[in-house]
Amino acid sequence: MIGNLNHVAIAVPDLDAAIKQYQTVFGAFVTSPQDLADHGIRLAIVNLANTKIELITPLEDASPIAKFLERNPAGGLHHLSYEVPDIIAARDQLTAAGLEVIGDGTPQTGYHNTPILFFNPKDCLGVLIELEEVKTTLQQERIKITSAVHTSHYSKEPSLEGVEGIGIGLNVDFRASTPKDNLEEN
Repeated sequence: MIGNLNHVAIAVPDLDAAIKQYQTVFGAFVTSPQDLADHGIRLAIVNLANTKIELITPLEDASPIAKFLERNPAGGLHHLSYEVPDIIAARDQLTAAGLEVIGDGTPQTGYHNTPILFFNPKDCLGVLIELEEVKTTLQQERIKITSAVHTSHYSKEPSLEGVEGIGIGLNVDFRASTPKDNLEEN
């Protein structure tokens, strides 16, 4: 039922220090901080090839993140966010299985303007779980591919016949210009 890991959220007491660490020590790209007043947090996103990390800090003392940092002064893993194609169906399935949704069960609007819900850590192996409704990348990619591929009337197989702007005949040895990794022999 759950899809890809959308992001890992890390609560931090000092957002600027966390951003600096991810940029200078880990060499990652981090977005500029943004305030999300509706959620009582300030956040920056670490964009990785296969997921994102949300670095979050409280905007005010009443923020749930402030309470988390009272219990964990150095910061720590706050929640895992998983993608689901239909948040209402996912909510209903998880609550039927005995998981407690936090709040009244009505999805809120998350950072990416998508519906989100949280589930109580006591029901999720001690981890706060967020579900985010996201139309799958695979569905989006199929739409892009289908519109770019021409199907010939002679064959039912997709082809690129008639598609303009495709360069053929490149003679490049990509392996020669790629640094060797630890598994490659000389």
